[in-house]
Amino acid sequence: MDAPKPPSGRDIWHAIKSEFEANLYELPSCVLPPSIYHVYLHTTDYAIVEGIVPRIVQESANALTLEVSRRNDEATRRAGRIWQRFQSNPETMLIEVPAGGWKIHIEPDQDGELERGRVGVLSTLMTPSAPEYSGTPTVRTVRSVFHDGQRTATSVEVDTAASGRAGVTGFGVTLQYQDDTGAHAFTLQKTCTKIGRGGKDTWVDVQLVCDARVSREHCWINRGDDGRLLVQDVSASGTAINGVPLPAAMRSADGQIAAPGLAGEVKPGDRIELAGALTMVLQVHPTTPSPRRGDPGVHPTTPSPRRGDPGVHPTTPSPRRGDPGVEPPR
Repeated sequence: MDAPKPPSGRDIWHAIKSEFEANLYELPSCVLPPSIYHVYLHTTDYAIVEGIVPRIVQESANALTLEVSRRNDEATRRAGRIWQRFQSNPETMLIEVPAGGWKIHIEPDQDGELERGRVGVLSTLMTPSAPEYSGTPTVRTVRSVFHDGQRTATSVEVDTAASGRAGVTGFGVTLQYQDDTGAHAFTLQKTCTKIGRGGKDTWVDVQLVCDARVSREHCWINRGDDGRLLVQDVSASGTAINGVPLPAAMRSADGQIAAPGLAGEVKPGDRIELAGALTMVLQVHPTTPSPRRGDPGVHPTTPSPRRGDPGVHPTTPSPRRGDPGVEPPR
């Protein structure tokens, strides 16, 4: 039986274009496209095209820009024709090219999820919160698999990024990092915080959008009873603190993680480095308690004056019907 034909550059472009078309997000004034595309190939297929991956990435990015231009030109012409005919503004919103450009990554499938000949695409659309609100952006991630030009599987994840990214609370300890969706600060509030790319069957507290060197579940940060923070590696490609590798996770005979590696302590200002692909910095922000009476700079409260206190005149009750000098109503 012949081996499956590896995806061509055109196959990869059609997979990216399909994700672009399927995941456009309409706003009142424009349309947002996914700006980040992680393309995965079977390791054997990737080895065949590895030498021309930069060329495929560049041409795919150029093709996306041309596709947006083509669609916007058509929308503008259609809007003009309808405006002249009906004198009303149709729903012909323009697609907005990402300010930071397109981010396309083509990588081997290190997790062994793809068969040969298939293209996996993870596309990410980040919709910012309204400026008048203090919320965090919503990240919509779509995972699709293509074979012979057809989409064979799709899963959608929506992350409001509310858990831990909304500010410094709790212990006042945050992880600051930047992945493909931008800069983040995650507040450590749990006894054990799991970090990685996550996935359909892999729950993590800090889900990173980055290349496949970072495992789906990469490391844990545990808070000891004494308040110390300890990092353990559970990845396939290693975790380091300030450039010093942590002991690797223990694996079973079939290569599965059997137990996390030995823990290493992390302190404020330390760098947690994930497979050389992404760095997180631990920061501690002191929580400020509410001011109390007697603290420096806090003025004592003055009790409300009471009847009988010096300088407080007794109140005169309102006159009532029947009191001397009060005439009955006529």
